[in-house]
Amino acid sequence: MASKLLPLLLAAGALWAEPLRGVLVSPSQLDGALREPGAIVLALSEPAAGSARRVRAAGRALYYWIEIARNPRMADAHPEWMASLQGHPEWRRLFPRASKPADGEVVKNYPWVPVSYREAFEAHLARVAELLRELPPADGIFLNDLQAGPSACGCGNSLCRWTADYGPIRTATPLPADAAARFAAEVGKLAPRSKIIPVWTTECEERDKEKRCAGVGCFAGACWREWTAQLTPLAGQAETLGVLATARALDRDSAWIARALASFAEMPPIRGGKALAAGRLVAVLQGWDAPPDEVRAQIRSAVAAGAGYLVARIPIEQGWEPRVVPVR
Repeated sequence: MASKLLPLLLAAGALWAEPLRGVLVSPSQLDGALREPGAIVLALSEPAAGSARRVRAAGRALYYWIEIARNPRMADAHPEWMASLQGHPEWRRLFPRASKPADGEVVKNYPWVPVSYREAFEAHLARVAELLRELPPADGIFLNDLQAGPSACGCGNSLCRWTADYGPIRTATPLPADAAARFAAEVGKLAPRSKIIPVWTTECEERDKEKRCAGVGCFAGACWREWTAQLTPLAGQAETLGVLATARALDRDSAWIARALASFAEMPPIRGGKALAAGRLVAVLQGWDAPPDEVRAQIRSAVAAGAGYLVARIPIEQGWEPRVVPVR
C-alpha cells in the first residue's frame, strides 16, 4: 500500500514535511554556522569528520554537499571524459581567442565531467564512496551538478546543460537520459541512512534568446524537452530536489529565483513530463559576495514560492572555458 501512495505523496509536494531551511558552509566556517538557525550542510571539499561530529553534538540537522560534474582534478586526469562544445558556435563570442580544433581534435568544456558518460559515472561514484567513508551518517546528502556542462548546445548560455555532446564526436561512452537518477540511486546505496537530494539547474528562458543564447532558439528547441526527460526519472527517484538558484553567480537577479522554481511545475507538462510541486524543492541561494538585503530578498522569493532554501556561504563555482583535446 505504501508503495502505491508514494507517487501521490510526491506529486502533492511532500506536504507532510516542513521545507528544509539551512546554510551551506565549509568545515572551517562551522563556528559561524552554529549561530545561524536551520540545518547545517557541510561541503566536502576539505576534511569534515570532526565538524560533522560537532554538528551532531550540537543537536543540529546534518547534511553533506558534494560537487559532482565540475571537477578540475578529474578533468585534468581524464580530459576525454569532459563534456564538449560542438554544435552551435555562438559560445565563441565569450571566448574570442579560443583555438579552433584541427582534424583529430574536439573542443571540450573545462572542467565539466558529467555522469552521463559511463566512465565518468563510475569514477564519480568511487569518489563519493571515498568521501563518505570516514564520515558519520548525515540526514541528507546534496549532489550538485548531475547535468552536463554549461552551454551544452554551444549557444553560450550557462543554463543550457541538457547534453554532453551536441555533435558527432564522442570520446567516452554516453549513458541514457536516466543517468542522473541512476547515480542518485547508487549514492543512496552507499548512504542508506541519508536522504539523497540531487541539485538541478533550470534551463534557459524564452527572453534569453537574443542576449544569452545569441539568437539560437534554445527555448523552443531540444533543451527543455531533454531537460524534462532527464528530470522525470530523477524526480521519481528522489523525494526532494535542490534547485541551483545562485542568481548573481548565474548572471540573474533575485526576481529570477521565483521563475526558476516555478519552471519545475510549469515546463515538464509542456514537454511530456509531470509538474513538480514547490514543496519538494530546496532553493540553493547565494550568500557569498551578496549584501544582506539581497540575501533576504532571495529567501523571501523561495519562501513565497513554497520551497525550502539553503543559503550558500561558500562559492558554488559554475565557470567554464573551452579546451582543445585530441580525439583518441
